[in-house]
Amino acid sequence: MLRAIVSVFIGQIFLLSSVTGAQTPQSPDSAPTIRTTAREVLLDLVVRDRHGKLVKNLKPGDIEVLEDGSRREILSFRFVSGRELQRPSDLKKTETSAAQAGLASKSLRAVNLACIVFHNLDPAKRKWAVDAAQEFLNYDMLADTYVAVFSLDDSLTPLQAFTNDRQKLQAAAAASFANRGGDAVGLSDSVLSANPTLAMVQGTADLAAHTANFDLVVTGGKVSTSAIAGAEVSNSASANVQRGEAAIARRQFGGLDGMRQTDQILTLVKQLSTLPGRKTVLLFSPGIVTTGDPERLESIIEKAGDAGITFYAVDANGLSENSSSLASSNALGRVSAVSRTQSGQSGSAGEAAEKSRQGDNQIEAVRTSGTQAVLREIAEATGGFLIANTNDFRKPFTKLLEEMDAHYEATYRPMETGDDGSFRKIEVKLAKPDLRVDSRTGYFAMPDLKGSEALTAYETIGLAVLNAQPRPHAFDFRSSVLQFGSVTAGSRNILTFALPAANLTATAEPQLLRHRMHVSLLALVKDSNGRVIDKFSQDVPYYVPDQNLSAMQATSIPFKHIVDLPPGRYTLETAVVDCEGRRASTASVPFESSQTQGIRVSSVMLVQALEPVDGQPDPSDPLIYQGKHVVPDSALALAADAKPLIYFVIYPDKSVAEIPKLQVEFLVNSKTVALQSVKLPAPDASGAVPMLVQGPTRQGDCELRVSTLQGGGSASQSVKYKVLAK
Repeated sequence: MLRAIVSVFIGQIFLLSSVTGAQTPQSPDSAPTIRTTAREVLLDLVVRDRHGKLVKNLKPGDIEVLEDGSRREILSFRFVSGRELQRPSDLKKTETSAAQAGLASKSLRAVNLACIVFHNLDPAKRKWAVDAAQEFLNYDMLADTYVAVFSLDDSLTPLQAFTNDRQKLQAAAAASFANRGGDAVGLSDSVLSANPTLAMVQGTADLAAHTANFDLVVTGGKVSTSAIAGAEVSNSASANVQRGEAAIARRQFGGLDGMRQTDQILTLVKQLSTLPGRKTVLLFSPGIVTTGDPERLESIIEKAGDAGITFYAVDANGLSENSSSLASSNALGRVSAVSRTQSGQSGSAGEAAEKSRQGDNQIEAVRTSGTQAVLREIAEATGGFLIANTNDFRKPFTKLLEEMDAHYEATYRPMETGDDGSFRKIEVKLAKPDLRVDSRTGYFAMPDLKGSEALTAYETIGLAVLNAQPRPHAFDFRSSVLQFGSVTAGSRNILTFALPAANLTATAEPQLLRHRMHVSLLALVKDSNGRVIDKFSQDVPYYVPDQNLSAMQATSIPFKHIVDLPPGRYTLETAVVDCEGRRASTASVPFESSQTQGIRVSSVMLVQALEPVDGQPDPSDPLIYQGKHVVPDSALALAADAKPLIYFVIYPDKSVAEIPKLQVEFLVNSKTVALQSVKLPAPDASGAVPMLVQGPTRQGDCELRVSTLQGGGSASQSVKYKVLAK
């Protein structure tokens, strides 16, 4: 299940290759987001007919929305046309109406994924296509539209992952073709209209004189001047032979080429079908050759429709006299010319050969030359259109973007089962069976946490992992809750996470002399009713030089998050994803936030290191000791010669004048072996007493128990660890 979930967002992995440097975490690129709040769901819907055309006349009674199988009441339903969502006034009206209804809006906007695909472009057409793509990228797009750049030949190659960063996209398009070859237009166009090469030996003989004259006559390969008007193309015998031989190869292998090109489009559809949201393909292509089998083309269109892909094809020939349609006309004209000679008699072997192939030539002319018609068929059959015979893209690109933005908005009341982070499945049913609807398949029931931003893609993956049954556990990591001093209405809790780096997949990058690692973490704090009250997440790729890999794998990657909680029982649920290895693990830790009255002692913990603090220390962070950051140690077993440090904080009761007393007890295998009273130093400015002590060691299961007494109150905490034999 996890593998399938991760593949939907595989666009993120493409971002890793752009970062270089030492083994420091890098900031990930922006990713598609899902906006979440509560009480009302705003759902985007795109409805198309069986021909792929947008349906714009639905009424509220024509749709039914179910959430987890339960029919929900539709509060509002409207069609949003063109670029209406970009108007601030409309957004304010939507927010105002929701506020007047006493509801908070959960906006499940449709994610638009636009794929710019460069297909089978020769050097002459590459620059034209890149310039056109960059012009498209100059248009403003909605916040939920993400664009990626691909090249398509025998495989679909990503050049830029999905992003809304215009500069990155334009740079990727500009660098999509590193090599700029010579102008191949002359050859490609002339081949479309050239006759196959035919060499004949003609001679005369004088039997009386016993002499003979023989000449080599080469026909075919001549260029149609109407097809390439104004072009400087040689019509020498050698050039004609070259073009004629190319025409023979095209005839002989045309079926294979048609199979290859249709396979390319099928590959594109298959790979994009796993992506979420509405998928638009802007296909820059000089045309598509088919096998001549109509069922194969119908299969491509059907699969694209099932995958929710809309094609907008751009004929990369642009506005040119050397069009494939004109070449097709010339090729058919050549067939007609041969046909007119059927009734005549000629000794020419070339004519005889052409007459015998007349039927094949006619099929070949239509199949291989009318490539623009195939682009049009695929585009219009999937709900898009063809942009051809023009170098002015203002109108077609504006219309394209308007169609990308057009959709229905439906609002409904969600199920009142609490914001517990669970997945709510959405199903939309239409009254008319011949229509197809694209929408969100569901959402995660998360609250609108104060200061929390929209869910990112990696957070969504983490929620999916936590919702999996059974929850995965592919590797070990440790999560714990350390409790410290009291706050206004409860306690300060530090969530700590330690992931052994050796448990992460390290992908080698030999050319860069480094390894790549990538981890994402999502932690939810839930109250006793299962509601999410706090969220913490991190997504960190690492790039480790080869010489540092062993040292890196010998350490643990730490994460820390501070949360203040009122008294009560809670659960910390954590999902960690090894992005390189596509593996995940989860953990669940119950804990309690205690009362704030009387003397208190924090959690007692082993210390891994004392690290310098960058900048000014945060006075509210209880893990700052004498200007240094205390790093918790996740190790549960210590070497026999270890000299562990132990850290804790005592919080005296300020209402009691008596000086607190501290007692430290050391137990081995549950038996007390040492008991000592310790004099406390004076409290710091906050009234707390931080303590850093040398921990005792003895082979076996050890426990250090800390107890404090003040007036009639007391508090105690302990830490357990194992000391190994020598």
